[in-house]
Amino acid sequence: MAPIVSFIFRIIVGSIFLISGLAKISDPVRFMSTLWNFRLFPEIIVPFTSIYLPWLEFILGLLIITGLLYRTGSLMLACLNIVFTLAILSVIIRGIEIDCGCFGLLADMLKIPDMADMKAVIRNLLFIGMSIYIFRAKRTVFSLENYLKKYNTITPQ
Repeated sequence: MAPIVSFIFRIIVGSIFLISGLAKISDPVRFMSTLWNFRLFPEIIVPFTSIYLPWLEFILGLLIITGLLYRTGSLMLACLNIVFTLAILSVIIRGIEIDCGCFGLLADMLKIPDMADMKAVIRNLLFIGMSIYIFRAKRTVFSLENYLKKYNTITPQ
């Protein structure tokens, strides 16, 4: 049963980060503005982060969905979500009400609330849990990594 649960979690977590990464990639200026609003980061890294973080989310989501390096990708997403959760908690504690920027333009298009609030913290904790489950699962199904291992025709000499 664990390989199937791992696969379901891979599809959920991978899809969310693939889509949210794409939504932020499409509007890096808006994401940069969101990062400024958190008031956490040195000015010099905000432009860099607003460009590269969405691509990292997109690539990690893609790796997890395809099952290629899915354990590494899930561990990295768990770590990213810990950072995201701490950032959101910091604005809650400081009393700053802002859009968390988690889903970029997609939140506007679908009229999904995307605030940096306790709902976002709980959502991130669920993502962390699913990512850790994926990482700890000994096996998964429908994985490109498993396919390559199974049908590897190159033998060591």
